[in-house]
Amino acid sequence: MNDHRELGHLDPATGAAVENAAAALVAVWASSRQTAATKVSSIQMQALLTIERHQEVNLARLGEALGALPSSTSRLCDRLEATGWVRRSVSPDDRRELTIGLTPSGKALLEELRARRRDDLAQVVDEMPPEARKALLRGLRAFTAAADRVTAQRSDRSDDSWTIIAGRFLA
Repeated sequence: MNDHRELGHLDPATGAAVENAAAALVAVWASSRQTAATKVSSIQMQALLTIERHQEVNLARLGEALGALPSSTSRLCDRLEATGWVRRSVSPDDRRELTIGLTPSGKALLEELRARRRDDLAQVVDEMPPEARKALLRGLRAFTAAADRVTAQRSDRSDDSWTIIAGRFLA
């Protein structure tokens, strides 16, 4: 009997099922952002999520988190400030440094997008039979725990949790 559970391998049927489920989840997640009343680009969303995670962040740290050049990060912040989603202020620790934080409008935007995503996910889950919903929840909890363990083994940076990685790719 061939055991397909060795490290890094799934049998083809399981792999395809996981990929299809992940694709469906990503599609629901992404469509929530696209159908929101306020359009937000992926890079803007990544920036807003990064700022939210740190509460306030300087330009260098934001650029590093986004993998962007300082000039690009500065222009992005200009656009986000013009929308009213972020504000720049002088750092209390170093008056030569500016920090970027979310405004109430930026916080409300993220909450609106999360609420839309939860509604879209609920609509899909509501289409499932009750027993399948329970099984899904058990499976997702186990998957999340396994993802946490794998991510902890692979990463020595606390900013690289699976939720942060997902935020970067699914923003």
